[in-house]
Amino acid sequence: MESIRPDNTDPIPLRPAPNQFGTIMLRFVGLLVVAVAVLAFVYSR
Repeated sequence: MESIRPDNTDPIPLRPAPNQFGTIMLRFVGLLVVAVAVLAFVYSR
């Protein structure tokens, strides 16, 4: 049997962009803090 191999021998990236996950988490936490601040401001009036 003939083994089939890809043309390039680069390793397959398991996580192509771990930086994007951190950016998404940072935006989520930021929006959460803003939402809590707005709700606290509205509730305190």
